Amino acid sequence: MAEIAGKGTTHDQPNEPRNDRGNDRGNDRVDGPGDALRNGRVDQPPDELPDELPDERTGYGAGAGSWGAAAGGADAPAPQTPAQAPEGEPLFAVDPLVVESWGGALVVSSPRLRRRLRVQPWVAQLLLAARTGLLPGEWEGEAGRREAVRTLAEAGFLVREKEPAGEAEPPWDDWGVTAWSLHNRTRDTPFVGARGDDPERLRRTREAITSRPRPSSVRRAATDRILLLPRVRTPLSTPYREVLEARRTHRDFEEREIGLDLFSDMLHYCFAPLRFADAGEMGVLQLRAPASGGARHETEAFVFPLAVRGVRPGLYHYDNIRHGLVPLAAPGPDSPGDAADPETLRARLERLTHGQGFFRHAAFGVLTAAVARRMSWKYRHPRTYKLLLQNVGHVAQVFSMTATALGLGAAITGAIRDSEADALLGLDQPGEFTTFALACGVPRLGADGLPLSIRTPREAPERW
Repeated sequence: MAEIAGKGTTHDQPNEPRNDRGNDRGNDRVDGPGDALRNGRVDQPPDELPDELPDERTGYGAGAGSWGAAAGGADAPAPQTPAQAPEGEPLFAVDPLVVESWGGALVVSSPRLRRRLRVQPWVAQLLLAARTGLLPGEWEGEAGRREAVRTLAEAGFLVREKEPAGEAEPPWDDWGVTAWSLHNRTRDTPFVGARGDDPERLRRTREAITSRPRPSSVRRAATDRILLLPRVRTPLSTPYREVLEARRTHRDFEEREIGLDLFSDMLHYCFAPLRFADAGEMGVLQLRAPASGGARHETEAFVFPLAVRGVRPGLYHYDNIRHGLVPLAAPGPDSPGDAADPETLRARLERLTHGQGFFRHAAFGVLTAAVARRMSWKYRHPRTYKLLLQNVGHVAQVFSMTATALGLGAAITGAIRDSEADALLGLDQPGEFTTFALACGVPRLGADGLPLSIRTPREAPERW
């Protein structure tokens, strides 16, 4: 049985002031006839919800299993049969059961059900107690409890037999309740935007954002030492179509150095601002090649030169404003020997990425890290975490495409030993964390021009 009990609250808007009345978008209230579940006298119901939320009948449905369909609509599936409880037969909570605190309210859900319910605390306690079985005598004597059990049974949260876990539909049967919770909490987010129809609401939103100190878009240097890189542009003659067709993930690299100009261009186009924009109270924004929500650009690059002409191997932070490398000392007594030894660095990067082989002969590696407060300062809804992950995906794609255009090859992976990487980089936990690993070098290609790790089909497969 899985249980998630969040202690914090969420915000109704990604860029609006906090609202503890609860965000009910996509969640049905547990309201039986006569508001039986609201009158449990354990807690008062939350205030009325904001006007912009949809009618409850068009949320996650009036009948159990009506995933997003309007109540009574042509596409609405028939409600499930309530779990009638014969005398002496217990009812059990669906397994897994997820209980979370959302914006001052409690919401119950399960990867096995197509409905979420907002409930009072005593109803959540009733469900939690049902994990080991709920006998009729424990709920039949009180009208409120009878109505609660009826509604929960209709929605599928109470079943007649203790069913085994692991029967959720794909992909949730494999991904589990953590991914299920993230999925639900980042869906159906109301946005403000530059809404001309509600200038007062827009004004309140801006005031709420600017009431807190704006985080810097530049990471403070750990030392005054910096290796400034050349500001040159390597000539690019490969047509864009050929770049698209040639881009592949490369696992095998030649044991060769790359030139300083190529290395400098890779960092410049992938992580440095190409222009700046004055966004008023939002600050001066960096305009980098990779897309980023609101141009917040929370991604920082930590660079490991391994075979770059003219650069001593080691661990550096890329200062994207001064376009240079700031050396970082390898932290802690368990650091792998001489941090400037390239073979030691390769071994460390291979361990951090679970031995996939990307760094055995790469010319340099990069670990990206997110400074999350740059995003959360403006966007205060959990959906922003999803956007943050999308942002680093943009960075990785620009990295791979730029390497291809420069005649290099790249490998990208999210399979990282997160805690070890965070410690190695000296990140400020918990608001900074490692997000991606990138490798770059001179690729080894087969006779067909493809990476050595790619085999083309020689005959028609039995199944696509």
